Amino acid sequence: MDPRNIIEQIDRILRSRTFASKGQLKKLLEVLHRNMHSEIILTGDEVIEELWPSEIKTKRSADVATEMNRLRRALKSYYTVEGASDPIVVSLPNRAVTAGNDVHERPWIVAAPRATANGPSSASDHDHAADDDRPQATRTPTRTLILKIVALVAALCAVLGVAYLAFATLAAHPHPQTGRLDGSVLRIMAGDGKELWSKTFPDGFQNDWYYYQRGLETRLWFGDLEGKGHTSVLFSYMPAGTAMSRSSTLICYSDRGKEKWRWSPGRELPELAGSPGTYATWAIRVLKATEKNPARIVVLSQQQPWWPSQIALLDVNGKFISEYWHSGGLSYMVLADLDGNGREEIIATGISEYDHQATLVVLDPDRVFGASTEAQPQFQIHGMGVAQERMRLFFPRSDMNRALFQFNAAIDPSVEPTSIRLTVAECITPSLGCRIYYEFDKNFRLIAAFAGGDEFRSAHETFYQSGKNAHHLSAKEQAAFQKVRCLAGCSSEFVPAGPLVP
Repeated sequence: MDPRNIIEQIDRILRSRTFASKGQLKKLLEVLHRNMHSEIILTGDEVIEELWPSEIKTKRSADVATEMNRLRRALKSYYTVEGASDPIVVSLPNRAVTAGNDVHERPWIVAAPRATANGPSSASDHDHAADDDRPQATRTPTRTLILKIVALVAALCAVLGVAYLAFATLAAHPHPQTGRLDGSVLRIMAGDGKELWSKTFPDGFQNDWYYYQRGLETRLWFGDLEGKGHTSVLFSYMPAGTAMSRSSTLICYSDRGKEKWRWSPGRELPELAGSPGTYATWAIRVLKATEKNPARIVVLSQQQPWWPSQIALLDVNGKFISEYWHSGGLSYMVLADLDGNGREEIIATGISEYDHQATLVVLDPDRVFGASTEAQPQFQIHGMGVAQERMRLFFPRSDMNRALFQFNAAIDPSVEPTSIRLTVAECITPSLGCRIYYEFDKNFRLIAAFAGGDEFRSAHETFYQSGKNAHHLSAKEQAAFQKVRCLAGCSSEFVPAGPLVP
């Protein structure tokens, strides 16, 4: 099964309403998924370190078993309602049942295609049907019938011959589908987990960077770039060191592991005022080819540690086409055909320096140029021209966020068949939390804006439990989440909003 389809399914589950208030279970599911294809067996102690880093000494395997059972029940609830028609079913095998010889060999988590309602009929059924349809007498075949049978057999042999050659070719040259980091080595595997080739990087990897924001899966891309039936591998390499010491490099490999080209993101800008021009690539996507345009590579990179961000277009040979610059930190990106015209749009989220707010930007792939227009002169990028964003939204900051942090952040955008979803983190450190959930239709009319679960409410109650500003989260404050400001792409200052989802 294509690992990318499994990634999409996991993301769909994590962003579902069933899991909206289950922070610990979401964390457990992410841990299990991250180790799904690892050759190193995940242990209970490693799960404890991930789930309870500050309580390792007090936690036991029984706690892990309890969380696994809670996750099983949550997955069952999800697939009963929201995921009833999902194409992939994620489940947790019962590891208490041994696989043989009293050795536990069952995986922690598995993903499989959904079974169809009508499975194949049994062999005995076919045998009985054949008996019922058997003629009572046979005729002597005519010359014409014999010639038709011979021609049919010849055609069938030709088809089987072509199929055999195609199968033999594919079997001899399996396609790269997954990758993992092993020390200072990048290993690329086929769908069955068999290693195809590897590359050693003497400078090592900045491991923290590869396991942040969905980790390695957003720094690797597999697909037929040139439309010739061969799978290329795009890899964003970040050497070991601090975030500001060195930039990442985008490397393209052939399906056999031959390096085809390299490209470095970003550039030196006078607006950086002496800060190093080092850039990290957060996401790699590829626009599908259309009648007017071939496939194009979209690379989202951000200057380290703060701003600005670059969205660059490259051709399949790594040649620079155009770029858009944003005064802020864009860290997440997806591609989707929003209006059904056969062309994908670029959707990026993160933080804007316009008013230190969470932001969403939509770009037409044929108009990727210029720099975002900023209200504060010190954040304006000059010499790039004026950008023409198709959509530019700003998400309101809660009173708690304004009191504790410099900004909020829009994260985890996803595009469903009829809607667009993302979350806004109101707590920035030590991790992105206290989330507000947003859902729009394909025309960016607001469907829902609500604080998911108890995380945000609990943090708000704790912060405002005493002092002159002590208060409970009010209905007015919750309604303010709907005030999504629109700087580009709307006919009014705010996006049209529907009733607030509690």
